[in-house]
Order: sequence, then structure tokens, then C-alpha cells
Amino acid sequence: MLRRLNVYLWRYKHLMIPGLLCALVSAAFTLLVPNVVRQAVDAVPRMVDLHALYQGTPVSGYAYAQFTYTLVLGAAVILGFSLLSGVFIFLMRRTVVVASRHIEFDLRNVLYDHLQRLGRPFYSQTPTGDVMTRATSDIEKVRRYVGPALMYAVRAVAVTATALIVMLLISPTLTFWALTPMPLLAIAIFFVAQLIHTRTDRQQAQYSALTSRVQEALSGIRVVKAYVREDHEAKRFERESVGYQHRALDLALVETAFRPTMVVLIGTSTLLVVWVGGQLAIEGAITLGNIAEYIIYVAILTWPVASLGFVINMIQQARASWSRLVHILDRTPVIRDGDQTDTGIRTIKGQITFEGVGFRFDALDNEANALPVGGDGAPAEGKGARPAEAPMVLRDLSFDVPAGTTLGIVGRTGAGKTTLVELIPRLLDAAEGRVLIDGRDVRTVPLDVLRQSIGYVPQEVFLFSDTIGHNIAFGKLDATDDEIRQAAVEADLLGNIEDFPEGFLTRVGERGITLSGGQKQRTAIARALIRRPPILIFDDALSAVDTQTEARILASLRQQFGQRTVVVVSHRISAVQDADQILVLDDGCIAERGTHADLVEHGGIYAEMHRKQLLEEALAAA
Repeated sequence: MLRRLNVYLWRYKHLMIPGLLCALVSAAFTLLVPNVVRQAVDAVPRMVDLHALYQGTPVSGYAYAQFTYTLVLGAAVILGFSLLSGVFIFLMRRTVVVASRHIEFDLRNVLYDHLQRLGRPFYSQTPTGDVMTRATSDIEKVRRYVGPALMYAVRAVAVTATALIVMLLISPTLTFWALTPMPLLAIAIFFVAQLIHTRTDRQQAQYSALTSRVQEALSGIRVVKAYVREDHEAKRFERESVGYQHRALDLALVETAFRPTMVVLIGTSTLLVVWVGGQLAIEGAITLGNIAEYIIYVAILTWPVASLGFVINMIQQARASWSRLVHILDRTPVIRDGDQTDTGIRTIKGQITFEGVGFRFDALDNEANALPVGGDGAPAEGKGARPAEAPMVLRDLSFDVPAGTTLGIVGRTGAGKTTLVELIPRLLDAAEGRVLIDGRDVRTVPLDVLRQSIGYVPQEVFLFSDTIGHNIAFGKLDATDDEIRQAAVEADLLGNIEDFPEGFLTRVGERGITLSGGQKQRTAIARALIRRPPILIFDDALSAVDTQTEARILASLRQQFGQRTVVVVSHRISAVQDADQILVLDDGCIAERGTHADLVEHGGIYAEMHRKQLLEEALAAA
């Protein structure tokens, strides 16, 4: 699976290749040190009679000077090789780690771009916290593989291979005994790698659940406080936190048990070198310098062997994290430009036509399968379920809205009003029939052209943690101050903005928390109006304002009538009564259609809704 990352490694080959070459050069200088030590140790008996020195015979001045010179020269050479090795280690890290940061940057952008292309089915069944974990923690673990893991692995392989060759040339027998514990170490590494992979996957899944719990609780903090459920939420968080703690400790236990085992096996190698090497030195097969050289080689091999476990740990964690990222990246957005898209379409006039349109929330959609959010990495109960067939939400809808006219849509809660209007900008795609824009199937219109031609105010308003002015200008990023102000006037928001100390520069807080419901809705309306699009869609966008404010906004919106196509979804008859045609939805079907006067005279569902609202207004006035 990690091979799929090779394209990123090749993209930064101008950094990776020099960096890995620096790793090899650094290893070469490190491996020259034992050879210098061997020569220095073997030179001592030639310059000084150790037996005579032990008997108390003084050393001549010449011999002492020669001995000192040899030691100083050896120390200087060792220091020089160490410095050169350190310089190349710095260059190695300066290139490879920088490349890994570039790859991390690219991966994060690729993932974010892909997440923006995924549609409603994916987000309706995938916890936000889980997606956030994959975009942060998982990408960081992948970066460690493409950077430190490769860097340490290349250097470890170079050091190990070179050291083994030199050791075999010196004494195959001593090398055999020095490497005797290594098969046990290899077996330990194999099993530990499997344990680390499994436990890392479970830990990341539990971390996703923990993040989702925090994100959900903080997003609904006002509800939590209103119902005095702080203790309840704290206990739920504690349960998720305990689950994460157990999985983290489980992983740490595996890593902790591996390190002492590795140290014991390496220490055993050193002991065997001294024992067997001493016997070989007595026999004259090797010198004392060779024993010293071997001890240093075993010490040098300690880091590659130790880093081998470290690298395998990082690779297994990266493999688990990359599989979680691929789980998202391999999802094909259901709603996208395809072969039938006509790239020549650049403008839209605004005619909307539905021909026998039906819709169901199809759980077999490849975006609809929720990501695993359970602590063991398996889908949580109820998530990712695949019913044989979802019920029809809309059935056989056929109507035409000429460009520049107004369509009103009313109906009881759950009648399918929001689903209907979401088919126009292709936030959803029809399961049956066709949705046409200017007589062309909406699937043939490029998505960017279609959505740039629509001003959409959703039922659930979302504002960014920014200024009011920037939230309005989100509909048109190059909008001037005058355009922002005019949009605020048309949305009946200017008076509220001018009451704020900082006016349009007032920050609205996360999700617009500092604004009232009506102010948020009017900000969203201004955001749609500033685009001056051919099509305006208001999905129950006046539900949070009082009737007087509604009247002022509708008076401003009526100025748009005739200039662009306007679709108004509302529970209030007053919001749609001036529309050119009104659709009454009931159980996903068009139960009635006509003008306000026609529908009132008809005496059906619309007339009943009208009578009830007139009664409510009369009671309110009384």
C-alpha cells in the first residue's frame, strides 16, 4: 500500500536522492573510526614493551613521544571522521526531512481538495472528528515514513552491510558468534511489527472517536448548558478517553518490552565478541586491535539494529494511517463533472424544469458508507448499513419555472421541500427523471458554472468565524465595500450592523454564535444576493425573523422578481403568496399547484395552511 507514496518521493527526488547519498557518506565516515582504533591499539605493543612496563621498567623518551604522537594523531583522525560524519548527517536531515515536509504539505492539500469534492452522503454519515484525525494525526504518521523512516533505514542498511563485510574479512568465526543473537532479534522484530500495526490502527480509530466526541460536544455547548448536561458529557468523554488510554498503553507496552529485549541481545553479542575474540587473539588468529575494532563495530551496529525497530514501528504506523487516508482518497465523488459535461456552457439564463423527477437516499452509494469510528476500527453500530432500498423521498415531480419568474414551495414538515431545491445546484442528483437548466440536463452543465450561477440560502445557516463583511463577501470574493453594503440593505441587515461598535468589521464568532438566528439568516441572504446570480434559492430562509422583518425583506426581494429566477421555500404563506406559481408538496408529491388566489379558492392543503396562519396572526394581534 505504501508504494502509492512513491509518486510523491519521485516528485522531490532532487532532495531525496542527495539526502540519501549523504546518509551513505555519513555511514562511511562512521565506519572508518573502528579501523583507526585497531591501528592505534596494534601500534602500542610495537612502540612500548608492555611486559617490561608491567615489571616497572621505565619507557624511553623517544618511545613515549612516539606513543603520544600516535594516540594524538589517532584521536585527531577519529575526531575528523566524526565531524565529517556529523556534517553529512546534517545535510541528510536538511534534505530528506525538508522533502518529507513538502510531501506532508502536498498530502494535506490533496486530502482537503478531495474532501471538498465529496458530497452530502459522505458527510451525513461520517463524524467530523474522524475526518479531522485523518487530516492531521494520520498525515503526520505518513510523513514520518517518507522522511525519518526512509532516512534511518538507508543509513542503517548501509552501516550494517559495510560493517558485516569488514567483520567477515577480519574473522568469519568471530563474526558468526557476534551475529548469533541476531536471528532471535529478527524474529522479535517480525512479531512486534504485527503487534504495532494492529494496535496503532485501533489507537487511531479510538482517537477519531475521542475527537468526534469533543467536536460534537463543543459544537452543541449551548444545548449542553441549557439542559445541564455538563456532567453527562464529561462522563461520555471520559469513557472515550479511557478507551484511548488503554489502546495507547497497549501500544506502549509492546514498544517498551521490545527495547530491553533488543539491548539484552546486543549485549550478548558484545560478550561473545570479548570471549571468543580473546581466545582467537591468544591463538594468534586476530590481534587485540581486532577485538577493539569488533567491539566498536558491535556498538555501531547497535543503532542500526535499534533504529530497525524504530523504523519498523514508524512504517507500521504509517501503513495503518495511510490505509485510513486511502479509505477517503479512493472514494469517487458521486456528484462531479463527467463525460457528458458540456464544457462549452459558460452562462445560465435561469429556466428550471423538472421532468418526472424522483429521489431516494441510496445507501449503496459509494460515498454513503461511513468511515470506521468504533474503538476497534470497525464501523460503529448503525453506521455503513446498507438497506436493500431506501424509500422514495420525491416521486414523479414535473414542473417548469421560466427564467425570471418566481416559484414558491410550501408543504408540511418532511414533505421533501429541501430535497427538491438541493437537486437544482446538484447538491443531490435525481434517481429518476431529469432536472433541466435552460432546457439542458443539469448533469451536462459544468459544476462550477452551475453553482456560480446560483445564490443559495440553506435552511441551516452556516457562518464562518470571521467578520460580518467577509461573511457577506464570501458570495463574491472581489466584492467592493459598496456592494457589501447594498447587499446588507437588501437583506434588512444594515441597521443591525451599524449598531455594532465595529460595523462590518465585527467578528461573528464560530458559526456566527454572537448573532441571533434572524441576524444569521439575513447575513446568509446578503451573501446570496451579492452574487447577483440568475437563480436565487431561499430554503425557509425567513423562519427566524419576525413578520415585520420578513415583510421588509420580501419587499426588497420583490425587486429581484422578473430580473432572475427565484425559488422560495417557506412554511409561511406570506413568503410565497406573490410567486408566479406555487407548489404544494405532500409526501414527496405535488399535491397542488397554481397561484395564491387559485389555491385559496381551491380549498385544499394550501387553503387550510392559509386559514391557520391568518388565525395565528389575528390571535397575535389580539
